Amino acid sequence: MCAVPLSLKAAILLGVPEILNEAGPDAKLTSEEISKLIVSPGGTSADAENLDRLLRVLACHNIVTETCVAACPSNPQATERRYGVTPVLKYLIASNETGMSLSPLFLLRTDSVYTSAFQYLHAPVLDRNAEPFVIANGKKIIDVLETDSRLSELFDTSMAHHTHMWVSMLLETYRGFEGLTSLVDVGGGVGANLAMILSRYPDLRGINFDLPHVVAKGIQSPRLEHVAGDFFQSVPRGDAVWMKWILHCWSDESCVKILKSVNRALPPRGKLINMDSVLPETSDSSVETQINVCADMLMMAANKGGKQRTLTQFRKLAQDAGFSSVHLVATVDTLSVLEFHKG
Repeated sequence: MCAVPLSLKAAILLGVPEILNEAGPDAKLTSEEISKLIVSPGGTSADAENLDRLLRVLACHNIVTETCVAACPSNPQATERRYGVTPVLKYLIASNETGMSLSPLFLLRTDSVYTSAFQYLHAPVLDRNAEPFVIANGKKIIDVLETDSRLSELFDTSMAHHTHMWVSMLLETYRGFEGLTSLVDVGGGVGANLAMILSRYPDLRGINFDLPHVVAKGIQSPRLEHVAGDFFQSVPRGDAVWMKWILHCWSDESCVKILKSVNRALPPRGKLINMDSVLPETSDSSVETQINVCADMLMMAANKGGKQRTLTQFRKLAQDAGFSSVHLVATVDTLSVLEFHKG
């Protein structure tokens, strides 16, 4: 039911996760107490009763804790609900050390441009060429991002936060960057992803490769060079190529074109390090699979031809693009790291 994600969206917009977090790990606040800490654009007081209704939804789904206590010692029948943080909620609270959280990504995925597209998931079943996002919004997502500054800023922020959180985890477990002298980040956005990798490997030089209007906003970082271009045409040369969350946006045909460009850019025995979702060959009820199959519906709604893939499907793409082998070498939460090796 849509009430759960949209209730959580409302709580994020109201700043509830931060309010509960700042109160402390053991604090339990009433909706009245929380409402007094909500900043209203018009300067009016937030409505505690309606806030309580929102929080009950989140409590029922273990997003916040709920504790009922006596509201008045002289009347034990009168109770009040008090709310606190959970491990789930902490993912939506900006870390004091990094300032990163999943809140921007959650707000992006629950934005009306996406939720409206989900109303037409039946369309590509009836017509393979139908595009739910275009049906709902009149244009492709890339065109919306070019003209809607609000959504574009939210998109850039959500990608930056997600990248920082997942690449931080990756660098703690994956050692495949060791021994490289140059690394090309294909579709690297403003370069934040690559800058994190370079900071861990001081002998590594990096090239951030993306479209001209993207790299124009690129960050400045030691040993990082920004190069503009089209990965369907060519990719800068390097010891290895790195991609995160790129291939799932494209059709099989487009992926093969991208991978052929990458293959040409690699030296003999070079490798592509690809971080993406990998679906199991047989569906299961694990949280990781549930998240990834829902992400597959997002691709069907917003990116024509885009999809999440199984390891077998990734290996077929690699073979068609001239790679000799693909190995799943690490798992980071819901994402996997695949190495595509050039023979």
